[in-house]
Amino acid sequence: MKKILMVSVLGLTLTGCLTTNQEAGALLGGTTGAILGNTVGKGNGRTAAIAGGAILGTIVGSQVGANMDRPQTVVVQQQSSSGYGECAHITNTGVRSACERGVSERNAQAQREAERQAYECGRYGRCQ
Repeated sequence: MKKILMVSVLGLTLTGCLTTNQEAGALLGGTTGAILGNTVGKGNGRTAAIAGGAILGTIVGSQVGANMDRPQTVVVQQQSSSGYGECAHITNTGVRSACERGVSERNAQAQREAERQAYECGRYGRCQ
């Protein structure tokens, strides 16, 4: 039992030296697999179980760590201005573009005003 505890502590200590989650997952998975394999069988069967548990744990831990290393993907969809909105009825592309810029500027101005009001409410207590 002391050997298992020592190996576990050593494995956890070594994870601080690793640079990616994949490497840490492989080390922790291998250690956990070996510990679980140690609980199975006797004699040579136990040795095989330890080796098999370490190998399987390393593979699983590495895959889990690799998934944790992968950046999260965010999908952003822009709305097409051709089908709806304030300027959808305009067929001339230049005029429609100017209309959309005006709408965008008005939206930005409204956003700035809302932010200013929120700031004054939070900072000075002047809430409307």
